[in-house]
Amino acid sequence: MSSIDLPIVLPSELAQKTEKLYATGLPRGDLTGFDNLNQFYTVGQSQWTAITGYPGSGKSEFLDAMMVNLARSYGWKFAVFSPENYPHELHVSKLAEKWVGKPFGVGPTERMTPGEMAEAVEWVMDSFIFLDPHQKDYRSLLNAAVKFRSASAKFGVVLDPWNALESLRPPSMSETDYIGNSLTEAVTWVRDHKLHLWIVAHPAKMFRDKGGERPVPTPYDIAGSANWFNKPDNIITVHRPDYDDNRVHVHVQKVRFKNLGRVGVAELLYHRVTGTYTDAPRVRDISEPITAHKVERDLVSW
Repeated sequence: MSSIDLPIVLPSELAQKTEKLYATGLPRGDLTGFDNLNQFYTVGQSQWTAITGYPGSGKSEFLDAMMVNLARSYGWKFAVFSPENYPHELHVSKLAEKWVGKPFGVGPTERMTPGEMAEAVEWVMDSFIFLDPHQKDYRSLLNAAVKFRSASAKFGVVLDPWNALESLRPPSMSETDYIGNSLTEAVTWVRDHKLHLWIVAHPAKMFRDKGGERPVPTPYDIAGSANWFNKPDNIITVHRPDYDDNRVHVHVQKVRFKNLGRVGVAELLYHRVTGTYTDAPRVRDISEPITAHKVERDLVSW
């Protein structure tokens, strides 16, 4: 049997790639469009990011805003599965608002003009494709997404939310095993296709701590437990400590590769009229991920 038949990487080839990496430097990911967040999280290829947070915290709005920034600045293209943003024309209107910076509909704030609307819709159609919201098989969604990939553009796929894709779990398989197997397949798929995958997953339960506050959700709060912490390259929690305030805390709880970011918390401001985000005046930093073991919780859900 020759060395070509063996499942190994040739040392000479690997040495050349490592020397090239040394000469060019470790690559940084693409910037998110938010200065407060860029020091903690950038977007690389062959990576995937899990995003969680309580309902109403702005997970999908934040992800939409970041996609618009990536498409505008770097020419990214996206395939999006988002049944909670159905019908698709409603989702297009929300993306258009973020691109123009004006509301789509009539209200007290000046709305986008017909010309701005037409230009924005054309831009969205060029940057996004929308996957069948009735599909329940994540494999079919992923395979359909790459068929529309442009070879000249960086490409991202969004599954939002994962909870909408769990109905095909075999009755004989535990939820933990199903999540683990599915996410392992997703990792392999992402590496093979050299793109970025974002999966939005809701926490299984919501609690208040002894002081009546809502603790920051962690991947351990998502159904499937530790798989949601172990499998992703990056983990983000979008958290609104006070729903009456427009401050949003983006907790970067895991970054696998240090050249792409680090653990920390970025503070953004959410502008409800346009669905846009801007950097808050101050930045709060932490030194380690928040895990389920670091949070005291009452056993009474709310």
